[in-house]
This record gives sequence, C-alpha cells and structure tokens, in this order.
Amino acid sequence: MRRFLKLLTVGFTLALISCGGDDDICVSGEATSRVKVKFKTEINDKLLTVDTLYVSVDYGNGKIKDLTKRSMVDSLLIPLRVDNSTATKLYFKTRIKGDTSIVNINYKTQSAYVSPACGYKLSYKDVTYDLVKPTPVKKVQSNQTEIVDENKTHFYLLF
Repeated sequence: MRRFLKLLTVGFTLALISCGGDDDICVSGEATSRVKVKFKTEINDKLLTVDTLYVSVDYGNGKIKDLTKRSMVDSLLIPLRVDNSTATKLYFKTRIKGDTSIVNINYKTQSAYVSPACGYKLSYKDVTYDLVKPTPVKKVQSNQTEIVDENKTHFYLLF
C-alpha cells in the first residue's frame, strides 16, 4: 500500500511540474487581431467622438450578430470572420431606429501557428474597405492594408 501511495505521489508531482508552462497560456496579442476603427468628421477630417453607436456583424451563419451599443465612443475593436471567407460585413447606426450603414471589409487570410494554447493566428492581408450603404456614415477612409496589430487604426468612418 505504501508503495502504491508513493508511486501515486510521484506521478501527481510529475504531472504538476510538467503542466503550466508558458505555452499553456495564450498571452494577449498572440491571438487573431481585431480590426480597429476610429471616427472623423467629413467636413474637416478631425477625430470625432460618436455620442451613440450600434454595431452589428455578419459572421456568415445566416444571422446578424449585434456586437455592441456604446455611447461616447472614439474607437472600436471588432473581431472579423475566422473561417475561410474573404469578407466580413459590418453594420453601423447612430440611432436605434435610424438608418444603417453597411461596410464590407474584403481581405486575404494567412494563418500562422502560435502555440498549443493559442493555436493558429489569422492575419488579414490586402484589406479593402467598401461603403455599401452611406447613411449615416458618409465615407470610409483606409489607414492600413493589413490587420496584424490591433493597436494601429485600420480605417476611419467619416460622419
């Protein structure tokens, strides 16, 4: 019985020592980057804080996902599709019963293995932004053609 307990203790200790390494934790910044959007005025091209913003996303499953409703927002981080699609459709409106602007983000994806905890990270290359329906958003201004770092602003919505 003592031999069994000793063997069990050694096995448990080895399991504790071997688990919990750095590769078991997905540190922020290692996962797939989100697209960062900021806002400007169309008249003078100055940064803008939007008083109320509703954002929805079409992730391709037949439903449009309400992502956020925010007040006094100056920027947003929005996750894009991570399937084999080459585009994500975003919906923006400033009033709950108001018009909705539609922005298509088109891209090519490239995956890279990060770690056992994070799995694969998706990078978005050759990114373009198309304003499909221009109310309340008046224009889309591209700032980056790849999405690999969510600290950078990728595009601006002009109101």
